Amino acid sequence: MSKYHADEQQLQKLQTGNEQEWKAFYEDIRQPFRLFFLKKTQLDVPAVTELLHEAMVIFHRKVTSGSLQAPLSSKLSTFLIGIGKILARKKALNQKYDWEDDIPEEAVQPEIDQQQEREANARLVDQLLEKIGSPCNEILELFFIKGFAVDAVMETMGLPSEGATRKKKFDCLKKMRSLL
Repeated sequence: MSKYHADEQQLQKLQTGNEQEWKAFYEDIRQPFRLFFLKKTQLDVPAVTELLHEAMVIFHRKVTSGSLQAPLSSKLSTFLIGIGKILARKKALNQKYDWEDDIPEEAVQPEIDQQQEREANARLVDQLLEKIGSPCNEILELFFIKGFAVDAVMETMGLPSEGATRKKKFDCLKKMRSLL
């Protein structure tokens, strides 16, 4: 049994598609969502309101498609704020994404959501690789995209030892995380 019983009951009500339930959920979450993002980001009120609407569209898709099911691992408000955090990160990197402005009439298939998420993540990784510069870009591509072992990366990059190669990889990942 999940410890989020009240949220699971609310999820069941939202899954029915009842417009009153959705309005009540929106009214309950609007203020905490806005306060969180006004405090934690440099976004202004209209931008935070737009972020809330975009997050609600994604949340609606997940609920109506059935990809969000009980037992829950967090509160619904936490889940929605998590969606908002991802969207805010994408906006901060001038990431383009194609979410519609309105709540769709028909549910979008979960596979489409997953594919869009994978494509967005791939674009994010590409942008970060461009920003970290040539040596780090090459090392991370060799390790993670081409699947090279430490000794192969060491030889390809002309690094003095496996330890130095691991250290360089660690430093590059750290640089990438700081950009993220």
